[in-house]
Amino acid sequence: MYQKCVENYPHNWDKSCVQQKNALTKCSEENVGILKYVKEHCSKQIKDYDECLTSNQSEPEKCIQVLKELYFCTETTSAAYRQQHQPKQDTSAAATVAVEKKN
Repeated sequence: MYQKCVENYPHNWDKSCVQQKNALTKCSEENVGILKYVKEHCSKQIKDYDECLTSNQSEPEKCIQVLKELYFCTETTSAAYRQQHQPKQDTSAAATVAVEKKN
């Protein structure tokens, strides 16, 4: 719905599609674990970046350093999330396969 709204209102989508954007954000936060994890762990960087963009609407390039800090936080946090949520290998099953291959 958000994508359709943006397509239908190319010149003022940022104002016309607020409801759809909020619904997409809520859905993503509730159903995509990594997004929720990143938002929790990088909340300061997200807040700082949002505030910078709001303060520098006509010169968003002033927010490059703040964006880099947000990027590094999300990359680090995403890697930690993926590492925590890797499927655990069943070592007994792996050992059984190794023994069967020897025999």
